[in-house]
Amino acid sequence: MKHILIVDDSNMYCIIAKNALESTYRISLAHSGPEALAFLEKEIPDLILMDIEMPKMSGKEVLRHIKSHKEWSKIPVMFMTALSELETEAECLELGADDFIAKPIKPLIMASRVSKLLELYDLRKDLEHQLMKRTQQMEMATLKSLTDALTGLHNRDYLEKKLNELLEEGHAGALFMIDLDNFKGINDTYGHIVGDKTLQIFAEVLRTYSREDDVICRLAGDEFVTFYPELTDREIAAKKAGDIIKLFNERMASLGYPDVVSVSIGIMMATGDEDYVSLYNNADKSLYYVKNNGKNSYHFYGEQKISSEKSSTEVDLEVVHRMMEQGVVQTGGAFSVAYEEFQKLYDFVIRYVERKKQEIQIVLFTLRMGNEYLAGISMDSAMEILEKSVVSSLRAMDAGTKYSNKQYIVLLMDTDTENGKKVADRVIRKFYQNAEIAVSGVNVSYDIQARKPQ
Repeated sequence: MKHILIVDDSNMYCIIAKNALESTYRISLAHSGPEALAFLEKEIPDLILMDIEMPKMSGKEVLRHIKSHKEWSKIPVMFMTALSELETEAECLELGADDFIAKPIKPLIMASRVSKLLELYDLRKDLEHQLMKRTQQMEMATLKSLTDALTGLHNRDYLEKKLNELLEEGHAGALFMIDLDNFKGINDTYGHIVGDKTLQIFAEVLRTYSREDDVICRLAGDEFVTFYPELTDREIAAKKAGDIIKLFNERMASLGYPDVVSVSIGIMMATGDEDYVSLYNNADKSLYYVKNNGKNSYHFYGEQKISSEKSSTEVDLEVVHRMMEQGVVQTGGAFSVAYEEFQKLYDFVIRYVERKKQEIQIVLFTLRMGNEYLAGISMDSAMEILEKSVVSSLRAMDAGTKYSNKQYIVLLMDTDTENGKKVADRVIRKFYQNAEIAVSGVNVSYDIQARKPQ
C-alpha cells in the first residue's frame, strides 16, 4: 500500500484529506514544516501532500529542504493552495513541486489527482530502472570489448583510447613495453594450457605492482603494455621493472618451470608532451634493444642510441678483430650477451695462432629483416636455424659462438680466405634451405677476415 504524508497546520484540512485517501493509501499527518522534516528522518513516504502557507516554516521552505536532500529529492510533492495563492505556482514549480490542488478540497478530485501523480511516478521509476539497466548492459558490453578475455586486463583498443586521453591532459609517466621471452617454447613443450596459465600469472604480477589509475593491458600473445601516470622518477621506474621481472621468475620457478620463460621490458619516460604513436614506438625500440641484448632485463629509451637501420647489438668484423687484437672485452654493450663464451674463444684463438703458426679465418654472420622492429616475431627462430646451419658445416677443430641475438662468430682453423668463403657460403645455403618454411623475410650475410701469427 502506498504511503502518503499530509502536511498542513489546519487540522480540518488534514482530516478532509485523510478521509478522502485513507481507503486506498496509508496516511501519516504532520502539522508543521519542522514536524514534516522530522518525520522524513524516520520514514520516506511515496508522496507528500502539503500546504504552502504554514507558520514557522512555509511549504516552499520545506520543499527546498526536501529537494536538497539526496534520499528525499525524488519524493513527489503536491501542494494544496487557496485560489488567491495561484500566482506562486511558477515559483513552486521551479523549486521542484510536481502538482497543485486548490482549496477548498474536493475529495474525489483529490483522490484522482493523487492517483494520477503516483501512477506517473511509478512509470517514471520504471523508465529510470530500464534506462539504468540498459546503461549497465552497454557499459558491460563496452568493458568486454576493451578487456582481454584470458587475463582480464584491458586490451589494445583501451590502451590507445586511455593513453591518448592521458597524454592530451598532459600527464607525464612511464610506459613499459613488455614481452615474455621464449614464450613459444612454453606452448611447444608444455602445451597451451600451461601457456595460458603463464599469461595469467604474468597478468597477476602486473596487478601486484599497479595502482588504481595505472593502465595495464595485454596487446596480443605474449605482449603487454603498462602506463604509470605521474611516475617520473627513473629510479622508481627501474625498481618497478626489476620487481616485475623478479616476481614473475619466482612465480614460474615455484610452479616447476624455472628458466623457461623470462621478461623483457622497454621503458619510455613520458613528459606529457609526446603523442601516442611516438611514445609507443620509442618504448618498442627499447624493448627491441633488450630482446637483442640478453633478454630478462629492462632498458630505458635514450640511454643508448637505437637506430632503426642497425641495432646497437650489431657490430662489424673490424670491431671484433680489434677487440681480439687488444684483448678487450666490452661490457655494457652487445658483447655482454656472450661474455664468457667469447672470452674463452678469444683465449683459445690467441694460443692456437701463436702456437701453431697457422692462419685462421674469422667469420661474422649477421641476420637482417626488412623491418627491424618487427623482427622479434621470428628472429629467435632464425638464430636457431643459423646456429644449426653453422654447426653442421664446421669441422671438429672449428669453433663458434653466438655474439648477439642476430650475429654469430665462427673461427675456421688452418684455413685460408678462399676456403673460408666456401664454408661461409655453405652455411648460408643451408640456412636458406632450413629457413624456407620456418622463417620468412630474413636475410643472412657474412664478413670474413684472416688472423695470422705475429
